Amino acid sequence: MKYRSGVIHGVFFLCILSATGLYAAGSVGTSGAGFLEFGIGSRPIGMGEAFTAEIEDINTIYFNPAGLATMRYPILQLYHHELLLDSRLENIAFSYITKYGCLGISNTIFWTPSFDKIDINGLKVGEVEFYNGCFTAAYAYDFSYFYLGASMKYIYQRIDTKLVHSFAMDAGLLKGFKIWSPPIFESPLRNFHVGLSVLNIGTNVLKSPLPRQLRLGFSYKPSNWMGINIDLIENCINASDLIDFSRGFNQSFRLNLGLELNYLELLYLRGGWRFNDVGTYTVGMGFNYVIKNVAFTIDASLSDAGNFKPTYSFNVAFKLIPKVPTIEDKKTARDFYNEGLKHFSDDNLDSALEKFKKTREYDPYMRSIDKKIQEVEELQQIKKENIQEEEKEELKKRTIEKRKDFRKGGEDEK
Repeated sequence: MKYRSGVIHGVFFLCILSATGLYAAGSVGTSGAGFLEFGIGSRPIGMGEAFTAEIEDINTIYFNPAGLATMRYPILQLYHHELLLDSRLENIAFSYITKYGCLGISNTIFWTPSFDKIDINGLKVGEVEFYNGCFTAAYAYDFSYFYLGASMKYIYQRIDTKLVHSFAMDAGLLKGFKIWSPPIFESPLRNFHVGLSVLNIGTNVLKSPLPRQLRLGFSYKPSNWMGINIDLIENCINASDLIDFSRGFNQSFRLNLGLELNYLELLYLRGGWRFNDVGTYTVGMGFNYVIKNVAFTIDASLSDAGNFKPTYSFNVAFKLIPKVPTIEDKKTARDFYNEGLKHFSDDNLDSALEKFKKTREYDPYMRSIDKKIQEVEELQQIKKENIQEEEKEELKKRTIEKRKDFRKGGEDEK
């Protein structure tokens, strides 16, 4: 286990170091398929698009595909963003969890209403259709609070009769830690995450490079009701830009900040700030609701667009789960989990297993509860096998002693 942990941490830091050697041309607004620079999801947009190290959200597929590995249940999300000059961004995304990792697919369409086609004489000769799209397939795996993920993108663009295709990939990693949090507040088991992602590495679009990005993010949750995110973003992935910060800030380096507050995980308020960007502030809110056993989330955001009117977005996400844990269920589950940890530390495996199974009854989607139950059951099996081995050894010793006594008795009779 120590060797595996060392390898994982080694990969994590090597990826951070090696990312500085990546090269890509272009910067914000000067590359092909520029619509890929738009953030997806009202929650991340409301938090200033500081989302590289966020967890348990389907929108991580667009900022860091490794975040998909933190998903706890299947999600179906519909997203709409009203942009400038009647342009719109639509997205549909779906994620599904398996024992081999998490899969995610999505399709994004950026489009504008058709407009008149005018010939050289100023006469209308038809209409022009314009849209861009990106189909994404992603996969991520959880190596016990160390997550790896990647996605493949098929990018298609149409301007009138011209159709253009290109391909790209994203890759990312994410690591969770437990750091200090105020003792008066409850916080997640891993309340600090560091994420790194490289986005849109692929073929050119009409001789123009894709808007490639390097993102480094930090997410800190000092309590269950507050989260703080920071993202460092480089759009011109060149080692010299990463070292020369004066050039980076002037050309393509951005710093995004995000804050999220929630009340009982029902109502969410968000705010963000984007440095060195066209827009500055972002705000948003979200609402979790359950109708019978259908759970869904509604999110909305408003973003400053510089000299233009602010843009707004909203999305609806459906949690495709058979049981919807209530706030009381989650609290009861946490109590059982803490009791189970106490029994586990006391080496009382039977009681620990009972408490962990109770935890799963109340909240089957608590992070790592299945792994914890499996771990206890494996330890029980090892303990049982050890006891059987000890009993075999003891039986063997007794048999040998009886044979010795039998032989000794026979020699005495002689």
